[in-house]
Amino acid sequence: MDGHLGSIGAGHMGGAILRAVLDAGLYPPPSVHISSPVPSELEAFAQCDTGSDNAAVVNASGLILLATRPQQVPGVLREIAPHMSGKCLLSIAAGVTVSSIRALLPPDAYVLRVMPNLPLAYGAGAAVLAKPEGVPEGFAGQARAIFECGGIVEVLDEDLINASTALGGSAVAYFFRMAAVMRAWGERNGIPADAALNIAAQTMLGASKMLTGSGKTPGALAESVAVPGGTTEAAFRAFDETGFDGALIAGLDACRDRGIALYKSC
Repeated sequence: MDGHLGSIGAGHMGGAILRAVLDAGLYPPPSVHISSPVPSELEAFAQCDTGSDNAAVVNASGLILLATRPQQVPGVLREIAPHMSGKCLLSIAAGVTVSSIRALLPPDAYVLRVMPNLPLAYGAGAAVLAKPEGVPEGFAGQARAIFECGGIVEVLDEDLINASTALGGSAVAYFFRMAAVMRAWGERNGIPADAALNIAAQTMLGASKMLTGSGKTPGALAESVAVPGGTTEAAFRAFDETGFDGALIAGLDACRDRGIALYKSC
């Protein structure tokens, strides 16, 4: 792909995005410019142009990934604003709106907002791109291509980003927590920890493939497994008695609301 990609930050999520892009060959390494105040974050990208100067990254790039913590965004924007004319900032900062970013950049700078998740490092990610209002298709297309290197991309209204974070960005950890509980339960019932985790993880993978490949709704698939009087139906009754659905909904609500509050607390 023509052009140069910049990244301010190369931590867990930023690093995963960069690795997916480089592994896919979307940008040649010399055209990828990365800044971070943490030298260890840059070690994996020695073939790229790396350093600690955010302004240098912006000057060398057309599209710049903003991969910092939400609380760091205002300071970074003030630093790079004099260099952003005609360029596009691609933000993955939770809770930070397009309008709040635009307010700190020159009027001819463009802004895109994306909420990805970590499985993109394994080619199984899910990213939500806020509809690119007023952003040239060249930049919007590059953004989609970046995240398609690691999975699927859904384009939604920006006001749905925080809810999407609860379903995708943070939800990865929900499954990890569920797997941890299942492994521990397996151990208590005599199954070796490694075997228990393998069974749980493979079952999650298989369920996901059924969900995306069968054409059936989640409810229909659940009913096909939970036959009357069977073991799965017994598990569902216990879930209902202990408030499984309510606990999950409460967690999703809390995740969404925290995303809304994050930037307001900066």
